[in-house]
Amino acid sequence: MSVGQFAWHVHHDKLVEVLTESIEARQEYIQLTKPQDEIDTRLRLLKPVVGELPAAVVEAGRACLKTRQALDEETQFLNKAWRALDKAWEAFNEALRTHASELNTLHAQECPDCPWDGRSILGNTQ
Repeated sequence: MSVGQFAWHVHHDKLVEVLTESIEARQEYIQLTKPQDEIDTRLRLLKPVVGELPAAVVEAGRACLKTRQALDEETQFLNKAWRALDKAWEAFNEALRTHASELNTLHAQECPDCPWDGRSILGNTQ
């Protein structure tokens, strides 16, 4: 069974759901993560819907799947963007360290009465 098909008891608290992963992946997840005393029941009851579901249920389930897939794509994009931002901050911090002397000289000229101690403008901070 594959993504987009409907199955009974994908999760313990839902009667029927549209699959967002293969049923085999769900079975493996159950075997690896669920309490031992729940595994047999979960695996026995997790099965494809054979009959015809009401059209409204199918339509709503497909809308959920489509939205989930869009969210997954957006999450991948955001994760990539966060990694890029982390690298940019690392480069910025390295530039600050490399040019600390120049920055301190410029800062002293532009902020002559500044209490900056290298860590804070508020003095002894932990």
